[in-house]
Amino acid sequence: KQWYQRRVAITAGEIFRVFYDRLVADSDRDWLFTFTKEVSQRCLQRDFDVLFASLTSDDKPITEDNLRSLLFCDFSNPKADFPKPYLEVKSIEKLRILVEGQLEEFNNMSKKPMDLVMFRFAIEHVSRISRILKQPRSHALLVGVGGSGRQSLTRLAAYMADYVLFQVEIGKGYTSFEWREDLRRILRKGAESETHSVFLFTDTQIKEESFLEDINNLLNAGEVPNIFPMDEKQEIQDAMRKIDKTREKAKQTDGTPLALFNMFIDRVRDQLHIVLAMSPIGGAFRSRLRKFPSLVNCCTIDWFQAWPEDALEIVAHRFLEDVELSEEHRNGVVEICKNFHESTRNLSIKFEQQLGRHNYVTPTSYLELIYTYKNLLGKCREKVAYQRKRYTVGLEKLDSARSQVSQMQSDLQALQPQLVVASKEVDEIMVIIERDSIEVAKTEKIVKAEELIANEQASVAKGIKDECDADLAEAIPILEQALAALNTLTPSDVTIVKSMKSPPPGVRLVMEAVCILKGIKPDRVNDPATGKKVEDFWKPSQKLLGDMKFLQSLKDYDKDNVPVAFVKKIRATYIPNPEFVPEKIRQASNAAEGLCKWVRAIEAYDRVAKVVAPKKAALAIAESKFAEAQKSLNAKRAMLKEVQDKLQSLRDKFEENTKKKKVPTATLR
Repeated sequence: KQWYQRRVAITAGEIFRVFYDRLVADSDRDWLFTFTKEVSQRCLQRDFDVLFASLTSDDKPITEDNLRSLLFCDFSNPKADFPKPYLEVKSIEKLRILVEGQLEEFNNMSKKPMDLVMFRFAIEHVSRISRILKQPRSHALLVGVGGSGRQSLTRLAAYMADYVLFQVEIGKGYTSFEWREDLRRILRKGAESETHSVFLFTDTQIKEESFLEDINNLLNAGEVPNIFPMDEKQEIQDAMRKIDKTREKAKQTDGTPLALFNMFIDRVRDQLHIVLAMSPIGGAFRSRLRKFPSLVNCCTIDWFQAWPEDALEIVAHRFLEDVELSEEHRNGVVEICKNFHESTRNLSIKFEQQLGRHNYVTPTSYLELIYTYKNLLGKCREKVAYQRKRYTVGLEKLDSARSQVSQMQSDLQALQPQLVVASKEVDEIMVIIERDSIEVAKTEKIVKAEELIANEQASVAKGIKDECDADLAEAIPILEQALAALNTLTPSDVTIVKSMKSPPPGVRLVMEAVCILKGIKPDRVNDPATGKKVEDFWKPSQKLLGDMKFLQSLKDYDKDNVPVAFVKKIRATYIPNPEFVPEKIRQASNAAEGLCKWVRAIEAYDRVAKVVAPKKAALAIAESKFAEAQKSLNAKRAMLKEVQDKLQSLRDKFEENTKKKKVPTATLR
């Protein structure tokens, strides 16, 4: 009897997995459930309610919801040896604990952990996906709206089955070229290893319809025509040849390229399971099923219907467990969330019936509802806590102010005598301040008049000084050029001039001028032409040139006190002489050129200095007057500062006494 009961249960389970899971409309599912009951009564001569009485806790007839508990899987006993038996699940709670343990292991190993709530609905679909993956050459079509858990549950089922999961990563520049590369990589890994693999592909990854055409070919024939180039095809055949040699003799191929590639295709069909996750929203899903029939014909369909009430309740409890709520309030919030979601779903059905338009209420919407509640609750609690803190702080300040007022009132009585004394002192200081303010004003008036006089004298002195500087600006550059020319001369240059026996006329002319400015008298010698005595400067010039400090004496020459007779003779005899110019003197001697520039510079400077001298005298007088005025002004300023400091001291004392006077009044306030 037990064996018979097990056979009936597994048969009923397979009927519902093969047919029931493919149905969309509730009326179709109701019909299948009713028809199964009728067939059971008619063919097995057994009451359906009696056969599955273990699925309900009361004596009521079996319903579709009760049959949700009819689950078979091969992972209910993790200690079982491979191949694991496909057994009926006796306790959903134990299976939930087992699946949660597997999920925890997956999250510990995976770089992308999944935050899943393993409620009954999720466990049902995990067992369905596992059943599909364990069947030979089987593929799955998971149909449901976004957020229903299709991808997450597929990853978990593949992990529990020890299968390798592949999924392409779609980027911005992803094209059919990258798609074919990924597809070749997945096919080779799926066939060349001994481990089964799962290729998870979603409708959001369909950037080109050719992707689905390749998937359709894989589902139907296990290959994509002409996907492998010849060199890669050769590599596949070599890999298959190695695997073929390890198989039993009877199963080995004849070793031809065609046979080896067919072996590759067979291994792909045996070991690669394709799981398609698609959404029924919009017309694209229907269109793709019509264009690519293998999506239906070669796949086991698993419809992810709307979450039942128990799933909504468990999910709400799970995501609200970190919120500080009483048990009563938490249950109330869960009920409200369920009510919102269910009422919205019912209104969407009514909306579709009346207007023919779909409004999809997805699990993601339900999770967003819970997150919104948590965020609003957190903000409201922060606001209440802030208001409560303000209220508490306000009460504390009021209490503190009350005690301070009481203390101030007692202090006021003690400060009353001081107030009388301070008022008297303030009145006395005020009289002194008024008297001293008049004196300060008079002193300020005198100082301002003195400042005007000093400023006028400073302006006059500055004007005279500017005139002197302007006049000297003409001669100073010439003098500087002459000194620069002297700096270029060396003792050897001077020695050359000195050693001349019969110097050129230009050299004689320059040295005569230098001797005149230096105050050296000429020798009187006989003139060979006339026999008379004439003045000759050459021998004195040689003595002068022989002086080791000759050049330095020219640089240190007192240009401001040149004797009038010297300058007069230079101007009368040499300056007008057309031969006494540096350009012509250079032809005779470079050293003489520098000395010529020096003589001319001394004459120019003296000419300007004679004009500037009276102005300098006037400048000295003006500066002397300005210094006296400035001295007088500084004395007046010192006197003013003394009076101002005295007045400021009185004002400070006045302010201090005024504050003392105001202390009792402020205390009273």
